[in-house]
Amino acid sequence: MLRKGRLSGKMDKLASEYTSSMRDDPRIFDPVVQINAAHVLMLAEQGILEKPASKKIISALSSLQKTGIAGLDLKPELEDLHMAVEKYVIGKAGEKVGGKLHTAKSRNDQVATAIRMVLRSEILDIQEETLELVKALVRLAARNTKTAMPGYTHLQVAQPTTFAHHLTAYAQRFSRDISRLGEAYERVNFCPMGACALAGTGFPISRARVSELLGFDRVITNTMDAVSSRDSALEAMSGLAILMSGLSR
Repeated sequence: MLRKGRLSGKMDKLASEYTSSMRDDPRIFDPVVQINAAHVLMLAEQGILEKPASKKIISALSSLQKTGIAGLDLKPELEDLHMAVEKYVIGKAGEKVGGKLHTAKSRNDQVATAIRMVLRSEILDIQEETLELVKALVRLAARNTKTAMPGYTHLQVAQPTTFAHHLTAYAQRFSRDISRLGEAYERVNFCPMGACALAGTGFPISRARVSELLGFDRVITNTMDAVSSRDSALEAMSGLAILMSGLSR
């Protein structure tokens, strides 16, 4: 870790800002708090963390959830949101208890999980909005089944058609976009938690339990793939690019 390595001097401000993700991290605030709470609950259930300690940590996380991101110290020196949350919990529960928040997990599996949680939520939102567009197009088409209009091909008038025919062409296309994003969602909704830095942990954790608590369908079984892959985000981006190409028309 750059900030606690072999260098004894204070990090240059420019270098600190360059290596910090604080500017972008607010988007994953809610998932990070939820991930930490689910992880601590699992640790308590597995007997890895004492229940009094787990209650204090979850109480601190609950307090943070109510306060919101404004309750965090987001200085670049802390590097990222994950460290800021840990600092907050330690401030509330004390270092001896709060420091146990990091037991059997890494920022690597945590950020990979948070990204998937944000992405799946946004996919569902976009699907819902696109479905509303399809419904609006179908309603308008129903009122224009006899409204004649010219159909074009190669920028020239080709055949007569109706406005309803024109509108439902878009409705059908956008329906495929909804389906395409749904298929991407299926691969996004896999849980990386428990992979830790890349090779798991010696603690007897339950990856399935954390996955269940966070609403995932299943865990990503290969821990290295869990923390290193971002292809699910690329797949979602591809679906969104195709959707936008239709909307641009």
